Amino acid sequence: MARFSERYGYVTPSNTIIRETITIDINNAICNTLMEIPTIDFVMYCALERYLWLYYFNNLASNFTTGYFIRLINKGTLEWYKKLDLIEEIIGCLRNMSEEPNDTADKMCGKLVESLNWEFKRLNFAYRIVDDLIVEITSEEEIASIQQALDVSQNGVRTHLHTALVHLSTKPVGDYRNSIKESISAVEAISREITGEKSINFKKMEEAGVTVPSALREAFNKLYGYTNDGTTGIRHALMDDTNEPTADEAIFMLVFCSAFINYLTKKISNK
Repeated sequence: MARFSERYGYVTPSNTIIRETITIDINNAICNTLMEIPTIDFVMYCALERYLWLYYFNNLASNFTTGYFIRLINKGTLEWYKKLDLIEEIIGCLRNMSEEPNDTADKMCGKLVESLNWEFKRLNFAYRIVDDLIVEITSEEEIASIQQALDVSQNGVRTHLHTALVHLSTKPVGDYRNSIKESISAVEAISREITGEKSINFKKMEEAGVTVPSALREAFNKLYGYTNDGTTGIRHALMDDTNEPTADEAIFMLVFCSAFINYLTKKISNK
């Protein structure tokens, strides 16, 4: 059975895709990941901590204690963006400590980046570590586009979009296949409002007075084909798990389908 927040619409884009803040869940995941570093090489971990103590935080050497930066993140005294600054500094420091590929420092850094990105995906954090830098993958404008589609759409379209959000926000791991399925179903629903047909038919849309440029049609048809690919398990039984959708793909499809719905909604209103 759906939970209260799901039944009554409290699952929203802004609290499903987390940006410009770090929730308790994300904060705990960061701390847990950082605590894995000393299990790989405790001596190198101590060297990392001492370097940060002296040259990043500019503290007195005589006051040095181990475990301080994890406690600093865990206490929540740092602003969310300062925590991300610290993560970048830790990654950069480990890279500098590495003398050759696949040495201990390099492996430690690789494990840290891999683990953090996995946690960020799992918890729908709007950021990823790319080339040792933390970058935003979902902007305020994209989240606003989802919210706009929810606000202006009719019941059928809105229900599919809301359900896509619910699947995306499922804990501990989102149901990404069904989230994508609901996102594309939302586009099918608005298409049905225009043409009366179950499937998306751009020719029928044009006959109904809603013209979509050929390049945009082609782009959407390719994405539509992706959702019908048997290897993804989105519309059909999953053939294998090698192409199973990820959180990034589910978020992308939700953003894209919402933007496309907003586009079609304006086209309808301008007829």
